[in-house]
Amino acid sequence: MRKEKDVIIYLKYGLLEKIKDCVNNATPNEACGFVFGTIEEVPLSVPGEFQYHYIAKEFHCIESNHKSPIAFLISDEERFGKAFREAAHSQDLRLISIFHSHPSGNRPSGTDLDNMKYLDKFGLKATKNQIWTIMDAKDKKIKGYMYLQKELIEVEVISQE
Repeated sequence: MRKEKDVIIYLKYGLLEKIKDCVNNATPNEACGFVFGTIEEVPLSVPGEFQYHYIAKEFHCIESNHKSPIAFLISDEERFGKAFREAAHSQDLRLISIFHSHPSGNRPSGTDLDNMKYLDKFGLKATKNQIWTIMDAKDKKIKGYMYLQKELIEVEVISQE
């Protein structure tokens, strides 16, 4: 799997703690939620080249409608809509990551990859080319992935104090 150097997601310490709480409360099942923030295009020293910084500002833990250690399902459209409207309209933020946990490991499962492909093909503009952050429920390490141009890539996740 290719690691994309031009896409980085930044998670502040307080937000990371909220994500860990979400995971701890859902264990032994998968936790899930949405990360809202901003995207900045940062010019590099080479003319015409950029990095994209996804700056996380808000996290909404959403209780899975499918309590399971191997899958999550967010079918509570009303709750998703409320979180999305609050972030988008009140705070001028956008959805920058779909988050979930795995009981062990932080790589996308086959189901995760299928969902990434589905959202890329049929999803709303807000969910296309989305970063998926996955936390290992045991060691609390988090990784980021994106399905971009029909390829699964890993993106850097930077925790900020």
